[in-house]
Amino acid sequence: MTPTTQTALFIAVVGVAGIFVFMSFFYLIILALDKYLPYQEEKPEGEFIEEISEESEE
Repeated sequence: MTPTTQTALFIAVVGVAGIFVFMSFFYLIILALDKYLPYQEEKPEGEFIEEISEESEE
């Protein structure tokens, strides 16, 4: 193998490893955000108004 081919192969391996590390880190950030900021489904506007009117009647 020529030195140029070895250098190119080394650069390719470092690039692929870097992408793998970045994607793993990004996935862990997404999991952490999902754990600490869970999705909450919003209620439709009508239900919200009904709850307010019920509270004011009491």
